[in-house]
Amino acid sequence: MRIEKLQQHVEKLCSASVRANSGCASFEFRGQRPEVNGQSAQIRAPHLRPDFAIDNYQSFRGAADAIALRLKYSDAQLHQQLMPQSNIGQLVFELLEQLRTESLVSDLQPGTRKNLEHRFRQWCKQFCASDTVENQLGLMVFTIAQVVWCRLTSLPMNHQSEDLIEPMRMMIARHIGGALLGMRKNTRDQSVFAQHALVIVEVMDSLIDDSDADTNKEQANENSSGASFSLFLEPESDDNSEISVAGKRPDNVRVRQIIEQLNNYQIFTRSNDQIVKAEQLVLDSQLDDFAKTQAQLLKNQAINIPRLARELAAILPGQQQSGWQFSREQGYIDGRKLNTIVTTPGYRNIFRSQRQLPSGNCLVTLLMDNSGSMKEHIHAISTLIYILTKALEMAGASTEVLGFTTKSWQGGKSYKQWMRQLRPENPGRLCETRHIIYKDADTKLQRAKRGLGAMLKADLFREGVDGEALLWAAKRMQTRPEQRRILIVLSDGCPMESATHQTNANNYLDNHLRQVATMLENSPDIELYALGFGLDLSPYYRHSLALQIPEKMENSIFTQILQMLQRRAV
Repeated sequence: MRIEKLQQHVEKLCSASVRANSGCASFEFRGQRPEVNGQSAQIRAPHLRPDFAIDNYQSFRGAADAIALRLKYSDAQLHQQLMPQSNIGQLVFELLEQLRTESLVSDLQPGTRKNLEHRFRQWCKQFCASDTVENQLGLMVFTIAQVVWCRLTSLPMNHQSEDLIEPMRMMIARHIGGALLGMRKNTRDQSVFAQHALVIVEVMDSLIDDSDADTNKEQANENSSGASFSLFLEPESDDNSEISVAGKRPDNVRVRQIIEQLNNYQIFTRSNDQIVKAEQLVLDSQLDDFAKTQAQLLKNQAINIPRLARELAAILPGQQQSGWQFSREQGYIDGRKLNTIVTTPGYRNIFRSQRQLPSGNCLVTLLMDNSGSMKEHIHAISTLIYILTKALEMAGASTEVLGFTTKSWQGGKSYKQWMRQLRPENPGRLCETRHIIYKDADTKLQRAKRGLGAMLKADLFREGVDGEALLWAAKRMQTRPEQRRILIVLSDGCPMESATHQTNANNYLDNHLRQVATMLENSPDIELYALGFGLDLSPYYRHSLALQIPEKMENSIFTQILQMLQRRAV
C-alpha cells in the first residue's frame, strides 16, 4: 500500500473513532486537519499532531481519543471568547484547555486513558530529543504543559522531562501554585478553569517580553531536528474564519512569503523540457484506435449529459437571450398552435421559449496528472474528462484539457548532464518535464477527439512535477479573455520524481506544490480545485474532492463535482 493511502486509511479509522466517542457525526480528518461540518475544528494543541513517519498507531489513536474528549467536553464558542490576545498566551490557553478535557476521561475507559498517556509521553520524548529544548520560550511552555498534565492526571513525569524542566519549574512555581490548585478543583467547569488558566497566561506574559515571542517561536521551529518537531503550530484557516495561535497575518504578507518561497525553488536546466500537443506523441493509427476505444467507453455510460450541462450553466456566468424557439414541450403557449390543440389533443409541442445563448465568459481547464500510478484509473478518468468537457461546452464554457509528466524516468538527459558537471549539491528539479496539450481552449470537442483519445496511451505516464504544471496551466489561462477561470487538477497522490527526490531536501517537490497551490488560491484570477482518485488531496488543495471511481460512471460523481463548484459560484 502506498504511504499516502496508508496514511489516509489511518485517518479514516481515527475519524470513525472520534465520531463514535464524541457523538459528533460530522467530524472528519482531512489532510491531518480535524474538521467539523467541513470547517476547521480549531483544535491546536501541539501534542495532537503525531508524525506518520515516526509515530506508531497508538499515538494516532491517542490523539484521536484526545480530540473526541475535546469535542465532548469543551464549549468551543466560550473557549474562543476567553482566548487571550498575546501570541504565546493563545498557545498556552489552547494547551491547558486540551489537557482539561483529557483529564475527564472516564475510569470505565482504561484503554482510552492508556492511549492518552502514550501520546503525551511520546510527544514529550520528541521534544526532549529536539533542539527546541535550547529555546527559552519553548522550554517554558513545555514546563507548563508537564506541570499541568501531572497535576490533572496524577501521573508521574518522565525522568528525562523532569531533569530538563527542573530549573524552569523552580522559577515559575511560586507564581502559578494557586492557579494550579484552582484548575485541578474545577476541571468540570470550563469557565472557572479558564480563569485560572488565564492567570498562568498572565504570568508567562510577565516573564517573557511578548515582542520577542515571534523571534523565539521561529528559533524553536527552525532549530528543531529529526522529523521536523514543532512546539508551535502554524495558523489554520478556512473560508469563514481564522483563529491562529500566532495571531492573524494580512493576506498580502502571506502572499509575499509564498512568493519568496517560490523564488527559492531551483531548476537545474530547462533545456530538455517539452510542451507538446498530444497528437504528436501518438501514431495516427493508434490515435484512431484510441478514439474508437473512448467512444465505446462512453457508450457504456448512463450519464445524462444535457442535464449535466444545464446544471453547469446554472452556476457558470450568465446567459444571453437571443430570439425564440418554437414547437417546444414547455414554455409560453404559442398562439399559432391553438388550432392544433383542438384538432390534435395529444400534440404537446405547442409552446415557445426564449433561446438562451451562453455568454462564453468562463474557461475551465482540466489538468491531468500523467504519473505512472494514474494508469490504473485511465479509462475511468478519460471518460470523466470527456463527459465534463462535453457538458461544459454545451453550457457555453471554453475548455482546455492538459496533462503533465516527464519525458524519461529518473531524470533522463537532465540527470546525465548533472552527473557530467560533477553532481553539484541541491540541484533543484532534476528531470525533463513534459507538458501535454490534449485539447486547447480554441478547439471544439468534435475536432479534439483524437487528442483526447491520446490520454489512453499508457507509456505517456511516467513521473510528476505538479507545482510547475500548475504554474504552466495558470499562465495559459491568464492569457485568455474569459472573466471566470476555473482550474481543476485530477491526480491520485503527491508529486514524485526520483532524480529530484534523491538529490534535494526531503519534500522538495511536495513543498513547491503546496506553495504554488496556496499562491493560486490567494489569487483573484483563478479558482483552483482538485479531484483526488482514491486519495484525499486536501493537504495540498483547499477545495478538493476525494472520488472512488467505478468502471461505470455514475451521476452521483458529477453531483459531487457540481456541489464543489457551486460553493464558490459567481
